[in-house]
Amino acid sequence: MTTLAETDPKLRACSILHQVALGRQQVYRWLALGFYPPDAQLAQALNTGQFVEEILLATVWLGEDRNKFLHGLAQLRECPSIGMSELANDYERLFGKSVERVPMHEAAYRWREATAVLETANEVTSALRHVYGQFGVTPIANNEDLLPVELELMAFLCEREAAEWNVNNSSSARQLRLQERTFLDDHLGRWFPEFCRRVSERSPSCFYHALILLCDNWLELEYGPGYLPARFI
Repeated sequence: MTTLAETDPKLRACSILHQVALGRQQVYRWLALGFYPPDAQLAQALNTGQFVEEILLATVWLGEDRNKFLHGLAQLRECPSIGMSELANDYERLFGKSVERVPMHEAAYRWREATAVLETANEVTSALRHVYGQFGVTPIANNEDLLPVELELMAFLCEREAAEWNVNNSSSARQLRLQERTFLDDHLGRWFPEFCRRVSERSPSCFYHALILLCDNWLELEYGPGYLPARFI
């Protein structure tokens, strides 16, 4: 039996865009998990292939465009079995207190926009608190501009967008999509490529090399024209 959603063009479009938003949410959540300090959930997801498989399923709607980041997923597949201790050591070397540390906070990359680093940090934090407050989100203090927190916000917005498409509320869904793009314009898209380049220069392990490549390619797809991938910096 043919359903109304299959015959009504508007309802069919809402149904498709609902699935797209859910898929985008999934990708952002996996990327966020990858950039948080590693735990048993991450190690298991990598070793069982869950990390790669769920991103593949979440991006079927991209069609041929998905080829742009399949290389990063292929690298993840090729990573040898990795344990918690190895992940933790790699994470600490790259993002912890080591001399090779790469800062994971947006303010560390926005200093050129102000006369003082402190002013930049305060401005970035204030702007992000305002954004989070709009959606009733309260991140842990001093982590407002942390990379995985910003990725999680994008996942949260995609989830809300999906809910609006699911009830055929196209006006609210489109407004959320606009807010997602604005966040990429004002925050993630402005500093992630530089972060990615710095990590790549420090000979990251198999997992973190694949993760930054995957995230850079994903943000390039999400952002579209105007995004400057790390390979061009």
